[in-house]
Amino acid sequence: MPDPDLWWQAAAHARSPEVWAGIAAGMIYVYNKSPLPARASRAAEATVSGLLAYSAGEWAAAWAGVHEAIAVILLASLGYAILDVARSLIADREILKDIIVKRLGGKNG
Repeated sequence: MPDPDLWWQAAAHARSPEVWAGIAAGMIYVYNKSPLPARASRAAEATVSGLLAYSAGEWAAAWAGVHEAIAVILLASLGYAILDVARSLIADREILKDIIVKRLGGKNG
């Protein structure tokens, strides 16, 4: 019978301790910078950034010609920035839609 913890061990040994430290640093940064009030939402945002860094870190490091630990920190941080910009655009879109409807003579409210 296969060991149920095999996937965890494989993931843990797939990256060096420096890379894991970089992923953790990026996730902590995202968690602290997140404007979301709920801890679970902030943790989810940090997790998404960490998974992005884990999955694309090796490729990004090779592409940029930097150490993988640096690439994962930047990816996790940029993942936060991308999520933050997307959230801002979605929020602004609603405001812009209301302004356009009012300018075209739509209902007030």
